[in-house]
Amino acid sequence: MSERSEPTTHPDPVAIDQAEYTDEYFLSAVEGHEEFRASGGHALTPRLRRALQLAKPRPGMRLLDIACGRGEIVSHSARLGAHAIGIDYAQAALGLAQQSLDGDTARDGLARPGLVRMDATSLAFRAEAFDVALMLDFVEHVHQPQLERAFGQLQHALKPGGRLIIHTSPNRRFEEITYRHYVRNVHRLVLRIARLLRLQGRLFNKLVLPTDPLPPHNEYERRLHVNPQSSASLRAALERHGFRIERIDFWEPPHGPFFDPKRRWDNVLLQLLDVVRFLRPFSRFPPLNRWFSNHIWVVAQRR
Repeated sequence: MSERSEPTTHPDPVAIDQAEYTDEYFLSAVEGHEEFRASGGHALTPRLRRALQLAKPRPGMRLLDIACGRGEIVSHSARLGAHAIGIDYAQAALGLAQQSLDGDTARDGLARPGLVRMDATSLAFRAEAFDVALMLDFVEHVHQPQLERAFGQLQHALKPGGRLIIHTSPNRRFEEITYRHYVRNVHRLVLRIARLLRLQGRLFNKLVLPTDPLPPHNEYERRLHVNPQSSASLRAALERHGFRIERIDFWEPPHGPFFDPKRRWDNVLLQLLDVVRFLRPFSRFPPLNRWFSNHIWVVAQRR
């Protein structure tokens, strides 16, 4: 008689050590670091401004910023009158956010936002405590079981009808399908033509026109982006936890010139190339945007 095999259990992937998130990371790799260093957190990038537009902070609103990082959203939400709390499990993030708040002289007479070291998978707040929560560039940093638990925690912490604002990048659909099977092949063709015409240079090289199977990522992205999502996978996970999707879009922050602005011709050539490799401006609109944008925005509502 054969022995019955026991069901195999798979432990959750180990969460990224919070020590990976250093001052250097927040001040050199996280989008908006140049504006933060120059203004002490007063200036916001287009991405952060859009997040605030979606969240609509107002007097009396209770707002939670998950993985608050340097604290820009928390600070600006409080200036608009919201009772804002930022949480992060990285001590370096909270240290930078606290320094920014301590140096903000424009908040006299306003409610001081709260900063708490806390894991999003285990929120220590009372039920129905918040009107709105934000998850900006959090999703891709946690494994799927941890993300699911965080969504479950928010279902408890948000009021009925409370909203959740998510931004995540990269878009898995763009990286694994559009880039792999279309964009990099355009790059290969352009580089081949450039070699034949002896046009290799600042624009026609593999640094500007990479041809590897996936887009190039810096060291932090390779190590810390453990769970890229598509709009469909995010929708499914949120609906499993009782959220209703209000909107999903693929708005991309505007990009400055790739080359020095003085190299006007190089920038013009790159813009023309973008028409072919990214189908711009057509890919900024449905249905192409879900395939060609590397940014996903979700507004969901607790049922």
